[in-house]
Order: sequence, then C-alpha cells, then structure tokens
Amino acid sequence: MSTWNILSATYDEPYHIAAGMEWLDKGTYTYESQHPPLARVALALGPYLRGLRSCSRTDAKDEGYAILYSAGNYKYNLAAARSGNLPFFVLGCLVVFLWARRWFGRAAAVWGVLLFVNLPPILGHAGLATLDMACAASGALAMYAFLRCLEEPAWQRLVLLCVSLALAFLCKFSSLPFLGACFLCGFAVLALEKGAASLRAFRWRHFFGRVGMVSAAVLVLLWGGYRFSWAPVAVHTGDIPEIDANFANRPFLRSMAYKAVQTPIPLGQFLRGLRVVSLHNEQGHGSYLLGEFRETGWWYFFPVVVGVKTPIGFLILAGLGIVVIMRGFQRSAWQQRLTVIFPVAIFLVCMGTRIDLGVRHILAIYPPLAVLAGYAASECLALARRTWRPVLILPIVLVAWVVAGSWMARPDYLAYFNQFAGAHPERILAESDLDWGQDLYRLSDRLRGLHVDRVSIRYFGTAPLEKAGLPPYSMLSPDVPTTHGYVAVSVRFLTLEYARNGSFAWLKNRPPHEIVGKSIYLYNFDP
Repeated sequence: MSTWNILSATYDEPYHIAAGMEWLDKGTYTYESQHPPLARVALALGPYLRGLRSCSRTDAKDEGYAILYSAGNYKYNLAAARSGNLPFFVLGCLVVFLWARRWFGRAAAVWGVLLFVNLPPILGHAGLATLDMACAASGALAMYAFLRCLEEPAWQRLVLLCVSLALAFLCKFSSLPFLGACFLCGFAVLALEKGAASLRAFRWRHFFGRVGMVSAAVLVLLWGGYRFSWAPVAVHTGDIPEIDANFANRPFLRSMAYKAVQTPIPLGQFLRGLRVVSLHNEQGHGSYLLGEFRETGWWYFFPVVVGVKTPIGFLILAGLGIVVIMRGFQRSAWQQRLTVIFPVAIFLVCMGTRIDLGVRHILAIYPPLAVLAGYAASECLALARRTWRPVLILPIVLVAWVVAGSWMARPDYLAYFNQFAGAHPERILAESDLDWGQDLYRLSDRLRGLHVDRVSIRYFGTAPLEKAGLPPYSMLSPDVPTTHGYVAVSVRFLTLEYARNGSFAWLKNRPPHEIVGKSIYLYNFDP
C-alpha cells in the first residue's frame, strides 16, 4: 500500500486495467487474449466501484490511461486499481500459514508468514496493478488444495481443488505448466510412497472418475470466467501459416482445419490465449542478462534472477529447510518432500522458456520457499531449546536481515537487489526487475525541485509524457549527443537497448548527475 501513490504506472498496468474494465462494463474481452480475465477484473474493480467506466478507445494502452485520468484524479484511480492485488497478497499469506502449520508446525507457520510479507519481490508486485501476485497466490492455493486431496480426496477438498485450479488458470496462463509439473511430481512421489502393492490394489476407476469430475468442473468455471462466451480459437481471420504448411497439398483437410479453428466454440478465448502464449514463447522475447541481449533467453536466466533478487537471509533459510528435509528423506513426510519438489518443478519449467522477463515470472516459487524457510527457523529454535543454545542466534540474525533489508528497500521493492548484485545491478538485469517505467512521478517532482525549465528525455514506459507534469521536453536521440541542459534517460536504454544495438553509447560511460528513484538517470550538461 505504501507504494500505490509513489510509483507511476508501470509499462503493463494500463493494458490490464483496460481489459478488466471492458469485462466489467461491456461484458466482452477483446483487448488482448495473452492473459485470462480474472486478475484483470480484480484490478479494474476498484476504479469500477468508484464509478469509472470504459472509454471505448481502440488501443488498450490508450484505454487504460483514459480510465486512469478519468475524473481528473490519476493517482487515486491508479491506487484503486492497485488495491485489487491486496486480496491476492492476503491469500498468499493465508496459504503459507495453513501449509506450514499443517505439515511443519505452528512455529514454522508464524516464521514463514513473517518472511513472506518481507520479501521485496512479493511486496513489489503486490503493490502494482499486474498479474504476477495473483498467479503466485492462486497457484499456491492450488498446490495446497492438491496436497490435501492427495491425503484424502473428500468432497469438500475436491471442491476447494476445483475452485483453486479455476482461479489459478483464470489469473495467468503460466499456472498451467507450473501446476501440471507440480501435480505430476505429486503423483510420482505418492506412488513411490505407497509402493507397488498399494498401486495394484488402488481403486483406479474411482480415482479417474473423480479426476474427470474435477476436470469437468474446472472447465465449466473457466468458461464462466469468460462469461460463457463462444469464440473461435484462431487468433486472426486471415491466413494461418501453420495450417497452410501442414496441409499444402490436402485442400479438404486444409479447409476442415480452417473451419475448426474459425468456428466459435465454448472456451475458444481460453484456447486462443494459450495459443498466443505458445507463439510468444516460440518467438522469444528480447531480454537482458549480464550485459548481453538475446531474443530467445538463457537457461540460467532464472537462477541468476532468484540469486540476486531474493534476500540472502531468506535464501539461506530456505536452503536449510531443504537440507533438513532431504537429509531425513526417508523419515520426512511425503507432504514435506513435495514442498521441496514443487518450487524446483516450477523453477525447471521457467528455465525451459524463452520469455525471460524477470523475477515476476517465477514469483510462484516464493510461497513454498517461505514455508521451508519458516520450517528452518523453527527447527533451529527447537534445536537451541533442546541441546545447543548458540544456534539460537542463526534464525534470529537471518530473519532480522530479511526484515531490515525489506525496510531499507521501501518503497523500491520492485527494483530491489541483494548484496550479491553489488553497487551496479544494472550490469546484471534490466526490464521489470529494475526499470518498468515506475519512476516518472519522481522525475517530475525532482525536475520541479531543481527548477529545470527544459529537459531532453528518453523514458521507458507507456505513460503519456504530456500529462506527467514535466517541464517542456524534447525526445533524446540515441545517436546524437546532447551538449547542454538536463537529460533524463531510463536505465533500460543504457542496458538492454545498448546491448541490443549500441544505442546511447555516448552516455554509457558517463556517470549521471543523480539517479531518480532506481530507474532514471539524470544528467546535467551545463557547466
């Protein structure tokens, strides 16, 4: 909440607000299909309850900003949209507590929640009108419900699983591979736990019957999330290269394939969204890591991201929790083993993608890791009480380190880096981990404080600069050096864009006059 009125709208926020408002106000969902509607609806609900409505702009970005500037209160409208993530943050805390208390003890639950609410990646994305906090919280709920069903598939637990799966799938499409990998691991671990004899005696018909009912219920809930609409799977109405390539010499099959994907069906929008995400992953997305630019990503991108974006004290505690469980692998409960395996499975899924856009894409690992970190803290305290008192200092110091680091990072949780990143995190990561357009408010305030009457600017973001309260400005050239006056440049252009094509080479090695927030470099070329 403390960041709602400090950070300006990040790159993606207007798109999400526009799509959610369209769903609420018009009952349609046409702006963009790459994300499902539920989390977006939650983000648009605050502005909607304030009386704001769709402005019917053609472009989603323009629509989002038209909504935000409605009634002349941009900051209040943006805060109302960002408040839509608060229920998901609370849900994440609740799941961490319930998960840890059931399988690791009450002390682990308390420590786990304390650590979870002090994680800068969680706080940073919970304070924005974006989808990643919703994905993490709903995914954690689905994993918890799945573990409860594996224990005993009672009807009330199956209902919780259905609702949580639909919630997760309607928040973000990445929940499908995340939860698919986790569930496969869960079945495998349980099969090993039960043994061959138990598997032979298992009531498979009963099991698959319940799986079928859960699947059917989830599909109905998913369809409801799209207002029970009928839509074609095809992304557009023109030629489809995949069909043309596969059926070039088979006109009848080609015609049938076109008809299949262009005929409106239930859940057509959901399937279309999955297809768009799949195409995006095949094509890749421009990203930056360790001074290098790539379109298709790196297998080690997310290990680096987690290594520098997560508090070191938390990493140590989570690692200790994993070690404790793995050392007593045969004695530990299978639920504890799966708590270790689930974040590893999500991690491996992310490492196999070509869309490397930051810690937000792997936020779903933090709820189970918080459980493990809380378990490690509680075990250290229990060991101190039983035998060796000096070990008491370890969890206290590590938890204090996490809490103090979070406090010192405020309100820049989004651009937080731990001590591993050193003094120049921009040499490691850019994009939403450092610069997502969040510091435009602060730039405007700072230029006003410096009495700057004109500025040359290159800003990374979607915000309309003419409404940002800036002094008269001109767009900064990436190739032609400026020799006088103030210059403001988003750090993305000095990192990712420089690595891509050498843009702003004339500024690359010049130290800024100051850094506004964490993401805008301000230069003064006047003598």
